[in-house]
Amino acid sequence: MTKLGEIKLKQIPQLNTANSSPLIRKHKEILNLMMRTLSLDTYGLTWAQFIKGFGCGALAVWLLMR
Repeated sequence: MTKLGEIKLKQIPQLNTANSSPLIRKHKEILNLMMRTLSLDTYGLTWAQFIKGFGCGALAVWLLMR
């Protein structure tokens, strides 16, 4: 019997939110949402957060130095 089709789904790891304080849980839920929407793993998410932090820091320095 021939196969009609095969769908390969990419599995995206999620951060565990169990046994966390409400603030940490909310932060992890936001990170999980970013991981799902941008289809990033934890390594890619780390780089995205680094670039975002660098950009926000550069903007803050630029605004303060004006």
